[in-house]
Amino acid sequence: MNTMFKKISVSLLLSVSGLWVSAQNQAPAGYVLNGIIKGIKNGKIYLSSYNEEDRTSANIDSAVITNGTFVFKGKLKSAEMLGLNIKPGNWSANLFMENSNINISIDTTGAEHYDYTRYGQGKGAYLKKVTIKGSKSQDQFNAIENDPSLAALKAKRVVISKQYTAEKSAEKKEELKAVSAKISEEYSAVQFKLIRQFITQNPSAVSAVYAFSNYYRFNSSMPVTELNTVLNEFKGDAKASRYYLALAKQLKDREALLPGNLASDFTLVKRDSSKLSLSSLRGKYVMIDFWASWCKPCREAIPHWKQVYEKYHGKGFEILSVSDDSKWNDWIKAMDVEQMPWLQVIDEFPKKMMPARVGSLYQVHYIPFYVLLDKEGKILVYSDDEKKIDEKLAALIGS
Repeated sequence: MNTMFKKISVSLLLSVSGLWVSAQNQAPAGYVLNGIIKGIKNGKIYLSSYNEEDRTSANIDSAVITNGTFVFKGKLKSAEMLGLNIKPGNWSANLFMENSNINISIDTTGAEHYDYTRYGQGKGAYLKKVTIKGSKSQDQFNAIENDPSLAALKAKRVVISKQYTAEKSAEKKEELKAVSAKISEEYSAVQFKLIRQFITQNPSAVSAVYAFSNYYRFNSSMPVTELNTVLNEFKGDAKASRYYLALAKQLKDREALLPGNLASDFTLVKRDSSKLSLSSLRGKYVMIDFWASWCKPCREAIPHWKQVYEKYHGKGFEILSVSDDSKWNDWIKAMDVEQMPWLQVIDEFPKKMMPARVGSLYQVHYIPFYVLLDKEGKILVYSDDEKKIDEKLAALIGS
């Protein structure tokens, strides 16, 4: 073999080798989802993406079910938790899709059926027997959700729930309710610890930011500093994901509500249909009281606020109650019963199935909730704790 041929051979070998290594490092071209369904022979199945911001779902792919089998082929920009919906029957489940070869096995037995037709919605069933293989993101998410420590607490919560339902004594029901709340608190703490450990080990995993997003949805009272700390840990694909972007927006919105910032102005209608703007109350200390007629803790707090109002109103203090009632008549009836002497307005619901406009503006995820403003309209206290309002007013106006 001559020298020239040797050189060409080596060059060719290196070139082929480089192409092979490059191909190995490339992301998968797309996804292939092979499915088997027990209980449904023929029909149609849809893949849908859920938008948390407007609470809507959009179908992104569909496939025909033939003899209990189906195949999806496509490509995603990023790993994502998607919904599966099978028709006829409206059977549904979730799976973490990514660009890989995935197999899913579904059994319709044991599904949880529901009927929401009286609420203007449909009926269907949540599938319980679903096995997914080939999705790394799904495996990662399952590892957190199915952790033995969480499973044990879930089991305890089920037992307490059954005891609560069977219990006749109101006193014992309250005791069981307190026990359940304590278990839920412990569950949340363990879940958060597991998620933080996973984020530390996998900061670029989309499943990590999704797991945290899912947790935050039910723990939105987390301190702003802690939310910021967690978000700063994400990198790469996780940071580019829609879940991270949504959390980053919520962080920005919450930072705007920190003490010292000017409260966002809003205009809502009063009982007589005239309009009232928050900014019209400048020059007074103002407590925005987020409440609703259907909220028992809100109504239980009213006698206390009547005392506070009587004590401080003459010294430049005002209360503005913002009702979360979607039905005007319920709001009117509650006001007639409670006889609150301060300003009352009702929130707006411009988008169907979405939270109220001003409540969303102020990131109010549960009620009662209070925002105390200074005379310039700047936030002094942002809290669900009425004691913090009491303490601040005593310091500002005096006892």
